[in-house]
Amino acid sequence: MDDQTKAGAGKVTKAQRSTTTEAGTSRIDLKIPGRPDYVVVVRLTAAAVAGRMGLSYDDIEDLKVAVGEACSAAILTGAPTVSVSFLIASDRLEVQIAHRPAKGARSQETELNRLLMQVLMDEVDTRADAAEQVTRMVKRLAR
Repeated sequence: MDDQTKAGAGKVTKAQRSTTTEAGTSRIDLKIPGRPDYVVVVRLTAAAVAGRMGLSYDDIEDLKVAVGEACSAAILTGAPTVSVSFLIASDRLEVQIAHRPAKGARSQETELNRLLMQVLMDEVDTRADAAEQVTRMVKRLAR
């Protein structure tokens, strides 16, 4: 079964690793269907990446909750897919969640979602980039 067939079957549609980013960084990209049952894939990927980077158990749990909140808010806008990028650097992990909300949909990021992400992560910002909404979160490594 090729990737196109898998995409129609509700599977993770894209997972790749590219090392062509800035010096000393790696990037992992995921593209999941806009369905709540796939948030666990992103949470588990975040935990695996953070664990390999040496983040503490508490930081990994914080990251999983924040990423789950951002993905859930994206899915609630009716986005057909959600793209998640993990930028791995020597001093930080940056996560970007991007989606295209359904026409007429409003952001589902509430004040509570936003506050929770800000408390759990070191940096959080959300911006509209053309028709796409992008949430960027950073977790710095304690060295």
